[in-house]
Amino acid sequence: MGDHMFEKGIRYEVFVGIKDKDSYEEHLNVSDFKRILTKICAEKKLSFSLIKQMGGYTHGKGYTTETSLRVILIGIKEEEVYHLADELKRIINTDAVLITKTEIEYCYI
Repeated sequence: MGDHMFEKGIRYEVFVGIKDKDSYEEHLNVSDFKRILTKICAEKKLSFSLIKQMGGYTHGKGYTTETSLRVILIGIKEEEVYHLADELKRIINTDAVLITKTEIEYCYI
């Protein structure tokens, strides 16, 4: 396999539902979210991947499902992840954004 070497690093995943916290409706669509995310990441030169999925959760008015987007970030500083999550939470007007942090090994080939 050549001399490819794995490096140790951190993978952050930011899970964002696109339902508005006040109306519990999806005012943004996935294309809007992509545009917002791309603009923020391009300004900060953050590498990212985006995955669309479905999520469900319980809130003050009961149980709901929504379009959920997972932003995967590798090779960035932790404070940049918090800043991105805070900014997305504010723009979308969602109750919460989930961040996970996993130690990984990776290589580019």
